[in-house]
Amino acid sequence: MKQIPRDDSNWKSSSSFSSTSSSSSSSSVPSFHHDEIETTNNRLAIFSLSSSSSSSSCCSEIDDSRLFSMSTRILPVGFHRDQEQTNSNSNSTTNSSSTSNDKRFPSYRPFENEIFSSSSTSSSSSTSSTKNTTNGGASSSSAAAAVPIPIRHSHHASPIDSLTIEQNLFNMVRFDVVKSNFCDFYQLGNFVRSGGFSDIHEGIRLSDNKPVIVKFIPKEKTKNWLMISQKKYPAEILLHKAVHEIQGIIHVYDYFENADHWVLVLERLRNCQDLFDFLEAEDRGRLTENTARKFFYQLVQINLAMLRKGVVHRDLKSENILVDLDTNSLVLIDFGASAIFKSSSSFYSDFHGTKQYKSPEYILKKRYAAVSSTVWTLGVLLYDMVCGCLPFENEDEITGYKLALKPHLSSELKNLIQRCLAPNPDRRPTLESLLEHIWLKGQT
Repeated sequence: MKQIPRDDSNWKSSSSFSSTSSSSSSSSVPSFHHDEIETTNNRLAIFSLSSSSSSSSCCSEIDDSRLFSMSTRILPVGFHRDQEQTNSNSNSTTNSSSTSNDKRFPSYRPFENEIFSSSSTSSSSSTSSTKNTTNGGASSSSAAAAVPIPIRHSHHASPIDSLTIEQNLFNMVRFDVVKSNFCDFYQLGNFVRSGGFSDIHEGIRLSDNKPVIVKFIPKEKTKNWLMISQKKYPAEILLHKAVHEIQGIIHVYDYFENADHWVLVLERLRNCQDLFDFLEAEDRGRLTENTARKFFYQLVQINLAMLRKGVVHRDLKSENILVDLDTNSLVLIDFGASAIFKSSSSFYSDFHGTKQYKSPEYILKKRYAAVSSTVWTLGVLLYDMVCGCLPFENEDEITGYKLALKPHLSSELKNLIQRCLAPNPDRRPTLESLLEHIWLKGQT
């Protein structure tokens, strides 16, 4: 069975990793190593959020002089990159316009063979345009053969927040005092594993003996930062905390800072296994269509809710998804590659993730949009779940679109995979549209 090399940057419950655990008595972290995760450059990205403005310097209009000094950045509309990124010697520095240095306290924790369930379609182009705008995702092709897709806003579509992501982030930390006394609140337990950019330990919360996961994030290896009121935070911590109350995302309990690390304290599931190992244990390494349907439905819901809160994960893969074995539900972890999402017309120019999950538009143009790239990655995951292997092994297969669909798959499932993995990102469906596909509707 073809599979990607194991990436150990994730974590699981103690029952799942007892064979790899070793005792650790201090908060010092072991040596680090790079795994199969790829990034496109080594420069730091610092996004500045101001108390006097509701817009972020990384997500609204970007000054061209600063554009090339950012590792994680959103390109303005019409900005095309046909060549590889060039290195820049300039460093990105931003100053907050806040007049006070607030105290802070962590208070809480695609379109061939169209198959859709709805038989009634609208012929009005204005209605279709309005729906695409409402969805905030990648718009479908305007080819004559394409049929407008009715979008239903039901319980699975979270309402769009009235506050922008920048306002939410500012409100999240405006009264925070970042703590450094980790040992006064938690007891560090066994070392679990080391990833490319973090180390994972078990832990216990002293107030109630609750098991937790403790993630050490070294400052020197952190690439993406958020600058809020003259205080620099790892983007991973704040963006994760901004969405951690969504069902299907691991909960953030606390965070601390010391001289060399940020320390993130997370929920620890009682009985879980990551999707990679879950698939390995299945017959032929694949799921039945019924089980895959339930899992895929959850993944679409989780990512749709995240985008509506202004966050894109950017590293969806089986190792970053936990299966709660008690409820058979999925939980998304590891927000180390996450970024702010503002608009479907903005593009990212850096890649954080595993090479087999790269979208063709990034390989060819070195840019990608949040929604269409998320749908591509979901298509890769769906293929993996039902076929027991990844659809592509290298960039030539991705750009050459050498997609081989297994004969045991239903015609509806084949259609959904083809739509998610459409080479043209403009022809991939939105997340809302995925929920209306006849194969997914079959779960009810």
